[in-house]
Amino acid sequence: MSEKNIVICDQEVKYAEKLMENIMERKEFAVKVYVCSTWENVKILSRDKNIHILVIDETCAKKERKGVEAEQIFVLTTGNFQNVSQDEKCVYKYQCVDQILSEILETYFERTKENMMRSVKKESVKMLAVYSPIHRAGKTSFAVAFGKELARCKKVLYLNLEEYFGYGGIFTQADGGNLGDVLYYTRQENSNFGLRLGMLVRKMDELDYIPPMPVSLDLKEVLWEEWEVLLKQIVEDSVYEVILLDVGECVQGLFQMLDLCDRIYMPILEDSISQGKLRQYEENLQTLQLERLSEKTYSFIVPQDIENAVRRLVKEERL
Repeated sequence: MSEKNIVICDQEVKYAEKLMENIMERKEFAVKVYVCSTWENVKILSRDKNIHILVIDETCAKKERKGVEAEQIFVLTTGNFQNVSQDEKCVYKYQCVDQILSEILETYFERTKENMMRSVKKESVKMLAVYSPIHRAGKTSFAVAFGKELARCKKVLYLNLEEYFGYGGIFTQADGGNLGDVLYYTRQENSNFGLRLGMLVRKMDELDYIPPMPVSLDLKEVLWEEWEVLLKQIVEDSVYEVILLDVGECVQGLFQMLDLCDRIYMPILEDSISQGKLRQYEENLQTLQLERLSEKTYSFIVPQDIENAVRRLVKEERL
């Protein structure tokens, strides 16, 4: 599809540039972004470019804005909405940049129903799981380090499916949606899932992730059939080449999810209690005739030097 032109006009040039940088980081969106410090520059640009989305500061006079054609105009306000026409949309200027972008793209999609995602050719999508029946084995620390290393050369989406993932460590309390919202969009027809997913994505270095579900009960109530639909949609309707699942015990359909994955990475510990849990897990697989999960499982002790370990692992696994 053809790229959409987003023009940002604000006298606060640093603010406009920060907003532009945030949008351009989302490489999955098929957009070009231009920054103008004056309204005259916008008018000059409009002679050569079709403006699909125009984002302007409220200090720009309403009558001047009529001189430029744009499919949708967004006015960055500080709380005073008097300088806004009926066909324009207010966006609060001093909020999280991710929230501003979400409001802009959602409004544009609702109005035009146009897909703004890049078409990406993917030879295949790998689904990888990090899981262990043993707690405190470094599972999430490994999963995030592993994901970051994979993301150096591939487009990776990390999903944390743990009951208690923990604020203040790897994750922060994030506004603007979480994994529960992504599940909601899978149930909606004509929701443009790829766009909705892209708007909820956050980053840890080059690794993309969706903020986990903060209420553990909500996670426990998600049916396996819902997880299955979600994973299928991510495979089919997103830019990602690798889906990395950090799976906890409370997920419904745990074994079905692991069975769906190409590879399972299992951090373990050597003490007797941990080894007993591992034996019980393996006996459960035998009872359920799921020995094939053991065949695609790589068990290991997480070393102190995780970064070098995951670097070697990616090379050994040829990921």
